[in-house]
Amino acid sequence: MEEKQDNASAQQTATKKSNSFTRLTKSAKGSDLLVFIVCLAISSIFWLFLSLYDEVERDYDVPFVIENQPDSIVIVESVPTSFNVVVQGKGVQFLRFLWHDVRPLKVNFNEYANNSGYFTIPRQKLDGLFRDYFGQGVKIVSLRPETVKAAYTSNVGKKVPLELISELQSNMQYVISGPLRTSVDSVMVYSANDIPATLTSVTTYPLVKTGLKDTTTFVVKIRPIEGMRIIPDQVTVTVPVEPLIAKKRTVPIEVQNVPEGTRLITFPSSVEVNYLVPMSLYSKDINIRLFVDYSAINRESQKVKVQSSAVSGLFRNFSFKPDSVEYIIESMQGAEPASAESEQSQQ
Repeated sequence: MEEKQDNASAQQTATKKSNSFTRLTKSAKGSDLLVFIVCLAISSIFWLFLSLYDEVERDYDVPFVIENQPDSIVIVESVPTSFNVVVQGKGVQFLRFLWHDVRPLKVNFNEYANNSGYFTIPRQKLDGLFRDYFGQGVKIVSLRPETVKAAYTSNVGKKVPLELISELQSNMQYVISGPLRTSVDSVMVYSANDIPATLTSVTTYPLVKTGLKDTTTFVVKIRPIEGMRIIPDQVTVTVPVEPLIAKKRTVPIEVQNVPEGTRLITFPSSVEVNYLVPMSLYSKDINIRLFVDYSAINRESQKVKVQSSAVSGLFRNFSFKPDSVEYIIESMQGAEPASAESEQSQQ
């Protein structure tokens, strides 16, 4: 019942709107408005049609692709990956670039490779290629780069190690938790001439990052060498980063450099160690050595300093309490044990 009422109400509303539009179009003002809208639409279409045949300039970045390059050939010098072209022509000639991506300009390697070991396309030939690309009747106003000239070789390349140059720092409460991982550890170097024997490795541009909070991947360019081609010319570097978690342990105190026939007893015999550890290593106990050195004892003091061995750089804020302990020096020949205080009185 309610649905029928809603349908009836909707029909009444539609009927009212239709009647209102009919009255508007039959009125003098409505007729004038309708004529104005029709004239505006016609003039817009006419203006658009005329503007398509006006001379215009357009700026495009056109990708550049070399096809049919033999597998045994390597282009040693850099070749542009795209051209910036400013062209002049009628607007209708550029309509297809409004709805589609700019397609690459493709050239055949064998057409432009000469016997001198160079792949060359002069400016005049490039103008012709781009006139064919955009359509006859267009004018090439400017072109960057203006020519293509690059040496190529069929010489066998040399495989050399890749050295990553980096300066990385994690944020507070985070740590770089392992070695950096690179997509390749060596590259191939090609040259039209002999590769010098002194070339034993290549390096990347410096990778400098600070404040790292998560494992991150970077793309790093390899530093080029003049007159040579390096493949690949970039490397992917993954920097493992983990958060640090506080950990607490009790570690026994060892004794070093005790003379034969003597025993050194410390009070307490162990201390509490605190440090920050990467999350993945939290369940593992690192090797921590705490010790006192008999030869470093000052008989005028009742305590001896606790020392620690070197701790891995993965762990931060390493500390322990207490940092000094009381001691007793005991003779192994059955004599009474001597505390630091008794030792001082005997002196």
